[in-house]
Amino acid sequence: MAKKPVKAAKKSAKKVVKPAKKAAKAVKAAPAKSAKATAAGSAKARVATKPRNTSTLSYTQSEFLENVRAFCGLPKRSQAREVIDDIALFVTESLRKGYKIPLMGLGKLYVRESKARMGRNPATGETIHIPKRKKVRFTPAKALKERVL
Repeated sequence: MAKKPVKAAKKSAKKVVKPAKKAAKAVKAAPAKSAKATAAGSAKARVATKPRNTSTLSYTQSEFLENVRAFCGLPKRSQAREVIDDIALFVTESLRKGYKIPLMGLGKLYVRESKARMGRNPATGETIHIPKRKKVRFTPAKALKERVL
């Protein structure tokens, strides 16, 4: 009779061991996956990707959003979208109030009012009155000029 309880104990031990091995494999596999996810999400990429449209060399909104996400180390594109929307709202409101906005390392954004003047219609030669209006201007910083030009 002693043999049967031993066999039962071995069977139950095997049943316990198999889930433990699976759990151990899951634990080993989980950090690898999460490490990749966190590396992709939180690691900051300091290199801009090439735009897909090589003829105009301009980013699409989606490509720009993905570059901002990678540069800032944000895990989700929705967070990058929020950052961009908030900055755009801040810039718009500040310029509407007439404030100058320094963009560190890039330059200054400001609103400038052009004077009213007389112009000429090239098709008819007629002189016309051009009213004064506001324009958004950007003055590049010296550091930007040195890096780009």
